[in-house]
Amino acid sequence: VPVAGLAGVTREQFLRDVYPQRKPVVLKGMELGTCTTKWTVDYLSQAEGCKEVKIHVSAVPQMDFLSKNFVYRTLPFDVLVRRAAEDKHKEYFISEDEKYYLRSVGEDARKDIADIRKQFPILAEDVQIPEYFEKEQFFSSVFRISSAGLQLWTHYDVMDNFLIQVTGKKRVVLYSPRDAPYLYLSGTKSEVLDVDNPDLEKYPLFVKAKRYQCFLEAGDVLFIP
Repeated sequence: VPVAGLAGVTREQFLRDVYPQRKPVVLKGMELGTCTTKWTVDYLSQAEGCKEVKIHVSAVPQMDFLSKNFVYRTLPFDVLVRRAAEDKHKEYFISEDEKYYLRSVGEDARKDIADIRKQFPILAEDVQIPEYFEKEQFFSSVFRISSAGLQLWTHYDVMDNFLIQVTGKKRVVLYSPRDAPYLYLSGTKSEVLDVDNPDLEKYPLFVKAKRYQCFLEAGDVLFIP
């Protein structure tokens, strides 16, 4: 089932018509600041320089948090940005076609929440987060970069989310919380990694889960209730 898309939604319209429905919606034509034009590989590399970042590195495109089929490594931010833009790497940790994923965390990952304004202050100035809620309602803002073709593990987040696609494209597959009994959850992660070709002998109930899908273009914002 395709996720509905809406263009030019004001704060009033969002709070009146979108938010109470508790359904995912792709918001198009949002004013997101200069990030959508400025964030090239060169600009990102230069803007935040060589600060060290902790990343996931995987030899395969499908990352699995339950079996931990990736390793944690550290790279200077500018090196990560350039490597994430490559198909084949001259320098690598595991293999020349390894994939990278940065999910920014706080200073102390166990105590501090992710906040783009603290972890990437220069880049934060380029981003205008949709002002649909009061400032004190925001819990965290997580800056992410990934290699092309990477697929993240199937999971859920406990809070309302705005997923802002700044550059590149992303396919997002969603399931209703009502279908949780069919998703083989272990904590917040699902055992069903390959949602396109699931092992139905292993996960027979998964056929009952109704799938919602969208393709985010640069500048799109996905509201995930």
